[in-house]
Amino acid sequence: MLARVLRLGVPALVAMVLAGCGASGGSPSVPVFGSFFPAWVICAVGGVVVAVLLRALLIALRIDEHLPAPPLVYLCLAISGGIALWMIWSGAA
Repeated sequence: MLARVLRLGVPALVAMVLAGCGASGGSPSVPVFGSFFPAWVICAVGGVVVAVLLRALLIALRIDEHLPAPPLVYLCLAISGGIALWMIWSGAA
């Protein structure tokens, strides 16, 4: 039984690990000032910027004071903004 699990499990594990490797030969990266940055880093920073802009908007609309857990709300906004930017960047949206 264990031999069968290992015989089927190891190739499946290798296939899952290698599934992220693309034929293009690298991760999506962007040259910024001569240095290559992974695209996800740029999307994460963009998500934080989106959260900061939305925080300013919520403060201006006086909604910020009614949020039950502001740090959690702004963390979720940053993550959502980063995912949205990644989807726009990669063409999934």
